[in-house]
Amino acid sequence: MATYSLANERLRALEDIEREIGAILQNAGTVILELSKEKTNERLLDRQAAAFTASVLHVEAELSAQIRYLTQVGVSGGCCERTPALGQSLSLG
Repeated sequence: MATYSLANERLRALEDIEREIGAILQNAGTVILELSKEKTNERLLDRQAAAFTASVLHVEAELSAQIRYLTQVGVSGGCCERTPALGQSLSLG
């Protein structure tokens, strides 16, 4: 049962990353809308750009951690014993 707990934890982490990507897209949309105005609000743009950059860096770090984990450890009793390096095909067993 510990395997399911770890898998659920990893799924929750990926769901958090998905929400963060949504926030990134929302920040980018706000910046684009503000830039399309005749007179832009510089302070709002600076805040949104900083939030966008921080979110992108966070998502990049989290996805890198997930990819590292998945390339080193496969799911016990799952489809594969060891997950191959990124870019290689999975051997379904």
